[in-house]
Amino acid sequence: MNNQKKKRSFTARFKTQLVLEYLSGRKSQAEIRRENLIGSNFLSKWVNQFQEKAHLIFEALSKQDRSGQRIEKLEQIIGQQAIEIDFLKRGLRRY
Repeated sequence: MNNQKKKRSFTARFKTQLVLEYLSGRKSQAEIRRENLIGSNFLSKWVNQFQEKAHLIFEALSKQDRSGQRIEKLEQIIGQQAIEIDFLKRGLRRY
């Protein structure tokens, strides 16, 4: 018979919720672990990962902003070129 425990997996949203709950000071790590039936190392690990990588959120948002600005500029160029092409086509039809 197989007596191995089934390995639980936790979503990123769940981990974030618990980390923010802890960092807000509303509950201790012990309370959060007890209420959510998680091992002692999980929450500490997630808090450390969160603190080490939180800056990546802002870097990603900055990249999205730059990409959005570039797309907007390219759309303007395409629109201008479409107008110019239409103008040139009309001019060629006259001849």
